[in-house]
Amino acid sequence: MKPVSCCHFFLPLSCLLAGAALLRGNPAQAEERWAVVVSDALAQDEAVKLALADVQEAGTACGLVFLPQDDAAWPDGNVLLVGGAESNVQSGRLAAAGVLDGEATNDDEGYTLQTVANNGQRVLCVAGGSPIGTAYGLYWIYDRLRVYRALPDLNGARLPALKVRVGAAWGRRGHGGNTKAQMRAALRMSLNWVAGPAVLDLVPWATEPENSTNAQHREDARGLIDYAHRLHMKYFSFANEFTFHPSLIQEQGAELSPCDPQFWGVVQEKFRKLFTALPELDGIELCNDDISGFWDNYRAYDLLHETPECEWSYEKRFRTFVQKVHEVVAGEFGKTYFHFTWGLSAHEQHVQPAVFREIFTQDIPTNNLYLVPKITQGDRWWHQAYNNTFNLTPHETIVCFEPMNYYEGGDSNIFPTFSGQYFQRGLQYLLAPSRGNVRGAATLANAPGDAWDTYGAYAYVLYRLMWDPNEDMRQIARDFCAIQFGPEAAETMAELYLMSPVAYKYGLHIEPISYGQFNSFLHMRVGTFPVEGFPTVDGGHEHVEFLREIYLRCDPWREETLEDLNHGAAVADQMIGKFHEARPSLQPTIAAEVEQRLNMTRLLLATNNAYVRLIFAYFDYLERDSGGKRVALQTAFDNLVAARDAFMRAPGYGYQLFGIDQFMLNAKAALDDVGAAKQALASAPDRVELEAAVARQQEQYKRVLAQYADKAVHFAHFEMLIDGQELLHIAGDKPRVEHLRWDGPLVREMKILQPLPKSSVTVIPKDLYSRPLHPFVLEQPSPENGFTVRIYLDDLPGGQDWFNCDLYYIPEPPEKLGLQPPWGFSTK
Repeated sequence: MKPVSCCHFFLPLSCLLAGAALLRGNPAQAEERWAVVVSDALAQDEAVKLALADVQEAGTACGLVFLPQDDAAWPDGNVLLVGGAESNVQSGRLAAAGVLDGEATNDDEGYTLQTVANNGQRVLCVAGGSPIGTAYGLYWIYDRLRVYRALPDLNGARLPALKVRVGAAWGRRGHGGNTKAQMRAALRMSLNWVAGPAVLDLVPWATEPENSTNAQHREDARGLIDYAHRLHMKYFSFANEFTFHPSLIQEQGAELSPCDPQFWGVVQEKFRKLFTALPELDGIELCNDDISGFWDNYRAYDLLHETPECEWSYEKRFRTFVQKVHEVVAGEFGKTYFHFTWGLSAHEQHVQPAVFREIFTQDIPTNNLYLVPKITQGDRWWHQAYNNTFNLTPHETIVCFEPMNYYEGGDSNIFPTFSGQYFQRGLQYLLAPSRGNVRGAATLANAPGDAWDTYGAYAYVLYRLMWDPNEDMRQIARDFCAIQFGPEAAETMAELYLMSPVAYKYGLHIEPISYGQFNSFLHMRVGTFPVEGFPTVDGGHEHVEFLREIYLRCDPWREETLEDLNHGAAVADQMIGKFHEARPSLQPTIAAEVEQRLNMTRLLLATNNAYVRLIFAYFDYLERDSGGKRVALQTAFDNLVAARDAFMRAPGYGYQLFGIDQFMLNAKAALDDVGAAKQALASAPDRVELEAAVARQQEQYKRVLAQYADKAVHFAHFEMLIDGQELLHIAGDKPRVEHLRWDGPLVREMKILQPLPKSSVTVIPKDLYSRPLHPFVLEQPSPENGFTVRIYLDDLPGGQDWFNCDLYYIPEPPEKLGLQPPWGFSTK
């Protein structure tokens, strides 16, 4: 039987709605029974066992009862034959009689489905090329049951178009392989590689407590790996590189430098230790950029960029790393090596084909190696070109997909983003070359779920595209919505999902500033409108300059910029109108949540629209402070106040408006006195001046602490993993961390050794370990601030790192010690 497109398995939903409604209306009368005939051998296969259980559960939800029995005898009634002629006696009997087509697929993961009538009985046979193929076939039946709320006739063969299907990993936790439940979800999605514990948590380090802790981690991992293998999956571990425990450097007597030959011995020894201690592991996935995956006593070294005194080029460093890792992983242990080529720079390998070619030359072997670029040129933003580093070298590649919802955080409560159209055309584009190197796909998100949110839609789309990249995307959207909302609502709800990327792309992105740099979405981040600079110090100067750049780049296209934003808002309004068509077909609780999320989307887009309009009006007024320009600024300001307030009052609101709030302060200052506002901005320090002032202050910390060592009181210690900007407040014995920008902090240790006095003292940070900008005092304790010290923590861009710091106070006022904060105005 020849493979056919899965569209041959579709029946119009309208053909089944009446029957499905009848089943739900009176399930006792409509119960439909199916005998599930399966051999003992297949019934014992773990993947088949789980798939059968899921089919039974899906059947129960729509009035079908599936009753397993062995293949020794032919049953009465409807029959589901599990396995073809080679693995099921009854399938073999029907094939010999010519009732079933006995032709089997020779693809282990593929399967055939055939529906026939046999002496008045309805018979469906699912026959895989191997047990896992049969399990995948059962999961297609599971999918069809959930879509149609009935079991339609299914005929044809299905083979996965992408042979390597990976639940990719990031940071400390893998996706899909941490629990048996996650692996069951991965099986439903037909993933055949899943990730578990991170490499750092598995290596036998020569130090305690890490050695004992990791021994237990490995023992736990063995059980998970065994279960993955029983599900016909392979299991891997992830690491950002180069991350390590300092004991390994000491053990090898190496320096952190690509120019030191011993350093490459350290790199290899890390993976040699890993696979020697855990030979059951099938492979690893590594990434050399955006180094954020380390914790506890582990450290990170950016081997591609640090140690500039080593004159090795970026390309040579990268190429050598891949070669050295491959020698151990593939050469010594015969394992698989995935290299995630993600990076944060527009001029390096993730974006630039020439750099990619220079790294992945013929000197890097192709066996047991998969390179994994993202489908996007940059990150999870719209207005993105597809990545052009595929199909450049003989090395096989995996396309990495992430949800395209960079504006959505965990508490955002907006309507889901459906990325299907963008993903499908990108995948088709990458698969088009006849001599291409794309072999699979990777999902980089949470473990596959079953919900109607962004991640549920994302997982379902990729499940379908991995089997057939050319499926009708509208049909995929309808099927997803039939599963989540019911067949009656599917058609209309699918329209909402298909419209969602248009609403967000045009309603949130500012098109003229989307080009010319790595980031195409400069003014928003996950659940946040970020603020630039140090607003408590510079009065919003750097943020205003950031917005001035937006203004200058957009002003020649002002009308078109606003038309785009209005178009996105109009689409969001259309989505609300469509929802009202579907509402009668939805369960009341689901309808209420969909409505709330659609309203949140509308309000988010309205707030963004008003923000951009205020940018235009503000700089118009600063350039020419005429009465008409002031009226326009006041109108734009009032509109943003109204939009912001409506947004924040909405049920389920969960955004941070740091950038908007700061800009409103600057706009209000201009409305109150434009001359004074201009003077304040002109006299405020820029970032270079601020960093220089901070550096001088930090040098003074050292001198004063040494001079007053006999009076200094060690009152606090903290260790935090910082990705962006945080503000540590301490009053008395009460610490509080205020998150300002980028990913939130990980507080490993926060000790208040004794309370900060309610008197005039000077607090001094003693930096034990941090990257620039290093901790500094933003505000010293005073009666005006309730004797609260505020310590600013700023880890400059490029991954994350630890801030390890002691805090001292000296019982003297800062003015006496020359340590009053060098800001020219109040920080309150």
